[in-house]
Amino acid sequence: MIRLKSAIPIAFILALFVGMTSFLESNSRQQQTDSGQQRISRPRVDYNELFGVDSTYGYRYFDEMVPGGDTCRLLTRIYLPEGEGPWPVVVTRTPYVYTGPGDNLSIGREYAARGIGYIQQDCRGKGGSEGFYQPNIYERADGIALYKWIASQSWCESIGIFGSSYTALTGWLVADNIPDKVKGLYLIHYSVDRHVSLYSAGLFRQDILSGWTIDNAEEDIKKPERLPDQKPGEAYYEFYRHMPHIEADIDVLGARLSYYRDWITHTDHSDPYWNEGVWADLKNVPPKIKVPVTIVAGQFDHHEEGTILGYELLDPETKKRSRLILGSWNHSYQVTPTHVLTGNAGQFNSQSDQFRWFYALLVDNIVPAAEIRVYVIEEDRWINVDEWPIIADRKVKMHMTSEKNSDSDSYILSGREQISKDEIHYIYDPLDPVMAVGGETMFTSSANRGSQLQPPPGYRPDVVSFVSAPLKEDMAVAGKGTVTLNVSTDVDDTSFAFTLSEVTPDGATYNMRTAITTLAYRNAPLGTRQNYTSGEIVEINIESVPIIWNVKAGNSIRIDIKSSNFPEYSIHSNYAGIWSLQPKTRIANQTLYVGGGYNTSITFPVIDL
Repeated sequence: MIRLKSAIPIAFILALFVGMTSFLESNSRQQQTDSGQQRISRPRVDYNELFGVDSTYGYRYFDEMVPGGDTCRLLTRIYLPEGEGPWPVVVTRTPYVYTGPGDNLSIGREYAARGIGYIQQDCRGKGGSEGFYQPNIYERADGIALYKWIASQSWCESIGIFGSSYTALTGWLVADNIPDKVKGLYLIHYSVDRHVSLYSAGLFRQDILSGWTIDNAEEDIKKPERLPDQKPGEAYYEFYRHMPHIEADIDVLGARLSYYRDWITHTDHSDPYWNEGVWADLKNVPPKIKVPVTIVAGQFDHHEEGTILGYELLDPETKKRSRLILGSWNHSYQVTPTHVLTGNAGQFNSQSDQFRWFYALLVDNIVPAAEIRVYVIEEDRWINVDEWPIIADRKVKMHMTSEKNSDSDSYILSGREQISKDEIHYIYDPLDPVMAVGGETMFTSSANRGSQLQPPPGYRPDVVSFVSAPLKEDMAVAGKGTVTLNVSTDVDDTSFAFTLSEVTPDGATYNMRTAITTLAYRNAPLGTRQNYTSGEIVEINIESVPIIWNVKAGNSIRIDIKSSNFPEYSIHSNYAGIWSLQPKTRIANQTLYVGGGYNTSITFPVIDL
């Protein structure tokens, strides 16, 4: 049985008093804009309750143009408590800037009023900073320069670095080269391996990265306009589907985006592009960090896998003072799924937790305790565990068969392997892709993020559904599910994907995980491109990202097998080669082999709660 810790840190308990709020004012505005959702006004926050510390100081604000890694000067907004100091300060760097210079960050005032300075720097080319914004590449040099400058100021006693999403990137990138005054980092929702964030087995995560590019490009582009009848994100689909996609920036947006072209053409994890410069720096930093780190991830955030990787790569001594928090929300902290009880899911509040963690570290000089805390979906409770990855108590395997269920257009997913061999066929046409319904790496299509109600089994001819009998007992899945398929096709490369769902007793179905692979990267998504011979039967393993979900007795398991999941992933053309260079598509005839020794199945890592 997995060892569960029962002790609950005081900071976590106190954080439960308030619901989830946005992590950073400017970042929240950007997330709402990207998602196409209306901005809403929130009730006034009681920061004394949120932070657990009363406001006792006045504050003073000033801004400085601080030199970056070269001659560019970057606008730096500084809030300090009134008084002599020196003061502990928390610092972030952001490209998400919507205001000019001046005293306009209420969160800065709230920190200063409680004895901690608050500093926000506009990234190069953004807000009031000089230079031209090129995503990612200047953040290490500019960040190192900023922290050296802050550490040299007489008003600075100690430093904490924080960030969420891109602003967390700016924290990760400097964490191995920081002054002694830096005492800890609080980093949310960002992968330490950029390739892992962008690709799954050679297919690009378009709904996040292609969409993000449109929304954040500083070049003079023609941004697609959303029509009245379009859902959020749909206006970008023409750009996503343009072929060859390498020309989509010029042909659709009207401007060359060199960094985007780099992203969409370097599909191998071992490609020098991902192992030099900024991306090499990002991957190499975590093991070198010597200060405590709190790392926060979401089970339906597109950065989940790479954010957790940041924790896994920490030095063992650093882990003894660090934390991993894994909740059930998407990139914008929207709790998902919503068809089950989630009252406790949203009670973790990053603003509250961050302030309390930094206050204990920087003001009270308390060395943080190690913690791994995860939220169990459908159990609606948080648990502490001793190690990550979680060690399964057992594995549960279910086999795909060719025997039809009597009550739906689906095949039986069975606890026993089918004795006789059989084949199941479907046709995959890239011009008519299966549209994603929910998914953990959806973003710009904001209404489609997370766990969503699924269509009926076999709702399309190119979706092959397998449904189990109702479970006789709870099954607490904790980790990466693995789908094993035996397949062949009549082209030289193609893709196979799955959606894993739970089915409630009334038949309503909600996705738990999606994943995809290609024959070119079969069984080695971080490897190099392989050849495939048309007609060859191969066994492929498709691994999901981690999930902590207690599927209740009485519910069933459903697996949908297909060959596309657009726009979560780019559409495979059915031609071998780099996806973004393909000028045309063709139809592929797909075959699944089941029974008779073919290990076509799904395997779950299961724990005892």
